[in-house]
Amino acid sequence: MAEGREATDAVAERPVELAYRPTVDDLAAAIRTRAKSTRAGLYRRRLLIYTLVVTAVGVLLSTLGDGHRDTPWHLYLALAFVAFMTAVPRLQARQLHRLSERQGDFRAVVDETGIRLTTAHSSATLDWHLYPRYAETPELFVLLSADKSAVGVVVLPKRGLSNPEDAGRLRAILDQHLVRADAAAAPSRGRAVGRGAGVVGLLLLGLVLFFFAYAAVQKAADPDALPGLQHNNAPVSAVALILGLPAVAGAWWAVRRMKVMRIVTAVLAAAVLLVGGAALYRIGPMLHCWGSDRITRGPDGDYACYDF
Repeated sequence: MAEGREATDAVAERPVELAYRPTVDDLAAAIRTRAKSTRAGLYRRRLLIYTLVVTAVGVLLSTLGDGHRDTPWHLYLALAFVAFMTAVPRLQARQLHRLSERQGDFRAVVDETGIRLTTAHSSATLDWHLYPRYAETPELFVLLSADKSAVGVVVLPKRGLSNPEDAGRLRAILDQHLVRADAAAAPSRGRAVGRGAGVVGLLLLGLVLFFFAYAAVQKAADPDALPGLQHNNAPVSAVALILGLPAVAGAWWAVRRMKVMRIVTAVLAAAVLLVGGAALYRIGPMLHCWGSDRITRGPDGDYACYDF
């Protein structure tokens, strides 16, 4: 067993060479990976979620019972914010790419002493203590600096390896000298409880939005109880359904790697989606009146649209 371990260590310690030129996609993926491993990235994701929730509630409250069918400006603001936050990694990557492009092709040599980077115009040796963490994606190895924000990032694309088997050797070297970012950030008991509470909150949010979508068109769907023209709340209900889907999807995404919670969340999410399906079944026949102010249901079950 000792001889086998020594042989493995010897294979891992042989230098691994990479030759590559960073692309915008490489840098954008590295920035997103860094965001998943730092507190700053966590705070940005929470800010995005809170903004969406507050905006969704504001939109629903502002349109409830109102005959005006214009899309509230809050929704446009939320969509613009989401689009901007989603585009930030790409924008940052383009800026970094302009700098790296001037360096030309990169050559990296990784061994037990660290990483030696060489370009057409520069060379540098990076000791392991400068980048104590790393994360792996399907296309990259991303090394993160020791500071909390991980300002320093080293990107090692797997396509730069001369032999696909070198990916395992490179991983072995990194595992021997560095700590995986996902392992360093493994959820403690408190974090697991917090994640569970977040999942429950997202599922409840989705359930509330689906129930709201179902109830908002109650009068129009039951003309016998209250005959005559009714406010057309179908667009509001449709918006509630659309906003409820990301809440349920977010709950699933949060527990996708946690076996027990994944099963429980799947059962609860299925129940919540059944409510959403019932709401969609009720709202669907009304959607052709999207731009109308009033709506009424005829004896044959079809809906007529009226504008005043």
